[in-house]
Amino acid sequence: MTQHPGLLLTATLFTAAPAFADNQAFTEGAFLLTSILLVLVILALALTLYSLGRRQQKLQRLRASFNELLAETQGVIAVLDRNLSLQNGSSSLKRILKHEETTTVSAPLNLYADAAAKEPINYKVKHQLRAEGRWNGAAWLYNGQTSEAFQLSIQAIQPDKLRAPVYLLYGQNISQLRRENEQQLQQQLRDSDTLLPNKKLFEEQVRMTIQSCDDHYPATAVMYIQLTPVFPEYPVAAPPDFSQLAMQVAIRLQQTLPFKLLLARYQHDAFAVLVPPHLCNENSTIYVNQLAHKILGCFDPQEADSLSRALNIYIGISISPSDGLDAESLLNSAEKAAEKAAIQGKNGLCFADSASQFQAPDYLALEAELERSAKQGEFEVYYQPRLSISSNRIIGFEALLRWPSPFRGMLPPPTFMPLVEETGLIIRLDRLVFRKACEQVKLWQKAGQMRGKLALNISNQQFEQADFLSFMATVLEENELNADLFELELPETIFNHPTIWLRERLHSLVRMGFTLILDNFGEGVSSLTQLRQYPLHGVKLSSSLIKAIEQQEQQRNICATLIRLTNYLELSVAATNIETEKQAYLLHIMGCDSQQGYHFSKAVPASEIGRLLARESSLLKIKAVNE
Repeated sequence: MTQHPGLLLTATLFTAAPAFADNQAFTEGAFLLTSILLVLVILALALTLYSLGRRQQKLQRLRASFNELLAETQGVIAVLDRNLSLQNGSSSLKRILKHEETTTVSAPLNLYADAAAKEPINYKVKHQLRAEGRWNGAAWLYNGQTSEAFQLSIQAIQPDKLRAPVYLLYGQNISQLRRENEQQLQQQLRDSDTLLPNKKLFEEQVRMTIQSCDDHYPATAVMYIQLTPVFPEYPVAAPPDFSQLAMQVAIRLQQTLPFKLLLARYQHDAFAVLVPPHLCNENSTIYVNQLAHKILGCFDPQEADSLSRALNIYIGISISPSDGLDAESLLNSAEKAAEKAAIQGKNGLCFADSASQFQAPDYLALEAELERSAKQGEFEVYYQPRLSISSNRIIGFEALLRWPSPFRGMLPPPTFMPLVEETGLIIRLDRLVFRKACEQVKLWQKAGQMRGKLALNISNQQFEQADFLSFMATVLEENELNADLFELELPETIFNHPTIWLRERLHSLVRMGFTLILDNFGEGVSSLTQLRQYPLHGVKLSSSLIKAIEQQEQQRNICATLIRLTNYLELSVAATNIETEKQAYLLHIMGCDSQQGYHFSKAVPASEIGRLLARESSLLKIKAVNE
């Protein structure tokens, strides 16, 4: 059946009309939805911009408040990075660090544990911040010229895990507080008039000094200086103010006393002096006695100055451990001794120990006698032979000083050498011994009696003299002698001199021909390093080591070890003060062949050396016949 074209077109139009209507509705709906979404986006953007604006305003207000806080705070505030570099800080902090007044700075903030900026603590602070997130403590800020103390608190702040933490620092300046505390402490420990240590600090120093005493330095001494004003024009009931006098006395004492001593104002009318252990050796009684007379001498009432005429001075002296084992008893002993001195008369001194007090006046007379004898050349030189145990022969001598005092008789060195060393006479006497020894060696050479080398004791005072080398060379030249005839026994105290200077001086002596021996080896502080680095030829064992080798196995072991060590170092070794045959035997089997002491012979005048040599020859002949 054939359709009509017109009818077909009509049918198509009627069919497409609903589809077109649906598309139009869809388009309109999409447009409406898009419009709504656009409006929402615009609203969201507007809200975001509004929120950002408000947040920016809030941040600006916070920043302004923070900057205001930084500018006005009396403390210090800072923002630091993880390396403790300053990112921003308060005006007070910038002024301390000498930064310009800008909003931000970037500079390292260096913290120190001390005002001198010698001990930085940045590493310690950073380590604790990274471990615990906070640090609290006192620290010093240093700007290159001055430093100030602060009590600081540092707290870590980490906004999120992606960003490195920053640190917020807050602190208060405690420099003034520290100064006030120091002033308060000074007031507690210092006398307000003289600024010297007061009783509390002095007693603490005495206590610490007594505790520091040991076998090498076993003693310390205290001098109590009692002042009694003389004011005849004032009634006893109304004495004048003592402050001015005390200040004048303090100045005079400071000018008189060596700086190594501690001077304190112990009472309003008394001063005290602490003599440290290294000055209180076996001659401590002599030293403090001289010191006390020196003090009395600067307050001589016969002098014209008003201070000396206005005061009576009484000095009490106590020495530990004999006069007290602790600070309290030692000071009490000194104070009681000063009271005794006041009873004895005007301007005097008194030892707490009766034996020392008995000797005290004699020291001044002894010193005067030594000076006179030294000027007149009254000292004599004795000679003690040194033997070889293996051969039973005399292999040398040691020159020893003797003093035939016109008033006291023949005196051995222990009775006067401490005073000689204290007064400086030791230099003159050392030179006297060398001159006489050279003269005697020349006589022995002519008589055929010279054996080995002659040993001479050289004091540290003589050794350090500028003209020591030239003096030795001159005396040798005058007597036409060679230096290789002599051994110089040097004390361990030479090691206190500068290394370069000491090495050069010792090498100079060796070049001259002297044999150098270290005396009293094993008693002091000499070490193997010192024995190796200096041109020494041998050592002489300390008599304190030898004294107990018969009874104490430990002492024997020490001696044997020292002898072996010296042999390893290719040094000769000798022993002195041998008193028994057993001591000689033990040392011989340990490897010490060269010995001297009372067991063999005491020191004798040069006139008896011929007799000793003749006796030796006689004994050797008898031994040869018997063999």
